Amino acid sequence: MRRFCLLLCLIAAASAGFGCVGFKTVNAPLEQADPSYGYRPQLGESHRDRGSNMVYLSFSGGGTRAAALAYGVMTGLRDTVIESDGETRTMLDDVDTLSGVSGGSFPAAYYGLFEDRIFEEFEPRFLRRNIQGAIVWRAVIPWNAVALMTPWLSRSDIAKNIYHKSVFDEATFETLSEAKGPIVYINATDLSSGERFTFTQGMFDLVCSDLQSLPIAYAVAASSAVPMLLSPVSMRSRAGTCGFEMPSMLEEGLRARLEDPRRYRAARAFSQLHDRNSRFFHLVDGGISDNLGLRAGIDIIQAGGGLESALEFMHVEMPDRMVVISVNAETQPDPGINLSGASPGFAATMNAVSGGQIRRYNFETLLLTHELLGRLEQEAREAGHPLEAFMVEVSFERLPDAEDRSYFSHIATSFKLNDEEVDDLIWVGRDLLLASPAYQLLVADLGGTLPEREPRPTRD
Repeated sequence: MRRFCLLLCLIAAASAGFGCVGFKTVNAPLEQADPSYGYRPQLGESHRDRGSNMVYLSFSGGGTRAAALAYGVMTGLRDTVIESDGETRTMLDDVDTLSGVSGGSFPAAYYGLFEDRIFEEFEPRFLRRNIQGAIVWRAVIPWNAVALMTPWLSRSDIAKNIYHKSVFDEATFETLSEAKGPIVYINATDLSSGERFTFTQGMFDLVCSDLQSLPIAYAVAASSAVPMLLSPVSMRSRAGTCGFEMPSMLEEGLRARLEDPRRYRAARAFSQLHDRNSRFFHLVDGGISDNLGLRAGIDIIQAGGGLESALEFMHVEMPDRMVVISVNAETQPDPGINLSGASPGFAATMNAVSGGQIRRYNFETLLLTHELLGRLEQEAREAGHPLEAFMVEVSFERLPDAEDRSYFSHIATSFKLNDEEVDDLIWVGRDLLLASPAYQLLVADLGGTLPEREPRPTRD
């Protein structure tokens, strides 16, 4: 038995030499919490200049389907010329916050790191690669197959290493800070509470951990760790060891349990990790807690008790326009489940249950976003600062043709799509953005010019 255990240890250790475990799975400790340190949205000087427009771009989950749809929207934003703060810019230049979930976290992180390089590199490096096959191939290599039966290697470790080496150029959150691009929220789900977890130093302060040294691939792997397919991404909590003090904004929110339940819930979502009795926390797919990537922004505003106090906390002036662009790769239920009298199998049942929950929650999140934007306009007017709010929705439900809606909403949720599907998704993302009445109104309000809509890719 001792020899067998020794053999497993040697195999697991050897696997690191074959590119399977590229970095430790335990996050680095934070010696002293400092609100001026690290990757956090309120440090305005470390991010792209926000200007007078606040543009929040969110990418939903949905594997490569979601990533390709988001990429198509980005090409439309890149090709839209506007007048902003006396300059001629593109609409993409005005995006100051990207929020990504699961498959949508890949283009969000890539653009935050490399900006316009995404239009040269992202298709061959991610969209047109069989990422899923690469993970499976690494998992069945004999030494990895054995190591996967030990605590030293997991399926998510294999995914992290692939993303780290061949997608994100071994970038860390320090790299993201130095890029000084838009704010990027990468969203996962805390397995124990079911709440959203966003990779910012503010969240890592709660567990006394230093986000700067963490690879971007680690966060993206957590955001896309679909339960049962990929293992949870585990991190160590050192809460209470770095002198962290809860911000007054959160303290006030936690006292509003009865008079303002929404603010209390948002504050609790941020603060619950600060449990000195917890030694670890485990992260899974962000789509479980928020498949649209909209809740990160909503929770900041709600935890702050309103837009004005949230902006004050983030050291941001009240904008003239607040723009939310939601890119939603949501699928529709499979009608085939009702064609047989046989009881659906485990996989079909789980897909139906999780899909139904996600669709219902997406619907409520979109309604909440519209409601919140209306309230923010009213708040701003009462504060003597008129604010125009725009909500642009890009989703397959917006397609006028029923066959197109069915085709796109039934493209598989996986990290392997064929070139025709990728072409179609890039095209439809761009086209849905440019056809959106809300987007057209926004561009006109900015004195901008829309690019021409392109024909759908043809097949030989």
